This record gives sequence, C-alpha cells and structure tokens, in this order.
Amino acid sequence: MSEMFIRVKKDGTVYPYSETLASNPACEVIPEEIAFPERFIKPEVVEKVVKTRKKRGYGLDLSTSDVPEPSGSANPDIDADASRKLP
Repeated sequence: MSEMFIRVKKDGTVYPYSETLASNPACEVIPEEIAFPERFIKPEVVEKVVKTRKKRGYGLDLSTSDVPEPSGSANPDIDADASRKLP
C-alpha cells in the first residue's frame, strides 16, 4: 500500500499524514497516487504524447532590414511644445 497524505478540502494543500489532521473534518486522507500523480506517470505514455504532439512551424520573417526610418516632424514649434516638460 502506498503512503498516505492529508489534503485540506478548502484549498488542496497536501501535508504528511498525522492523526491530528486526519481527525479534522476540513481535511481528507488521500493516497500518494492522488497527492502526487506526477510521480506515477508511465514512460510509455509520455513517449506516446511526445510522438503525437503537433510540431508548430511559425513561418514568420522577423528581420528588420525593410523597416523605414521614422520621418521628422514638419513643424519644429510643435516639437518644442511636445517635449517642453520632459526631463
């Protein structure tokens, strides 16, 4: 039989087994398989999932060679007003 743990029903926190927590009505006794299911994953299941997982091909071109230069403002007075209170 596997090791037993205590899980709090309200928030799902898992603690090692103790008689005091087991007698609390807000807690429930659970086996290790339920407390930590990641410990019991079979390797052949993982291999099957990895084989069937779709490979994503993102055909995006992220080069920046064709980005145009920003043009300056047409009116220097507007530029002076816009940056007046900047540090």
